[in-house]
Amino acid sequence: MSRSRRRPANQSKKVDADRVASRKFWSGELLDDPAVVHMTGDPSAMVVSLGDPPLRGKERAAQATFVLMYRRAAQLAMLAATAAGLDDDSRPV
Repeated sequence: MSRSRRRPANQSKKVDADRVASRKFWSGELLDDPAVVHMTGDPSAMVVSLGDPPLRGKERAAQATFVLMYRRAAQLAMLAATAAGLDDDSRPV
């Protein structure tokens, strides 16, 4: 015998609640303009503070790669902020 294709009653209530929550979230007030941003001095500081990665024999190379990767990610984020006009021009480079 095949199962019924009808949804259980509680599932339709959940779908309706999700729709209401979605409408409430997306139809809210507009947010204020974000504050200006600036480049941090050391984008990898938090990750480096956690210690060496657990890669036996490759700790230094992995840490150096992570530092380069976080610096590049911070540069790209700053580039996006500059393109959006959110950069802080008053700080020296």
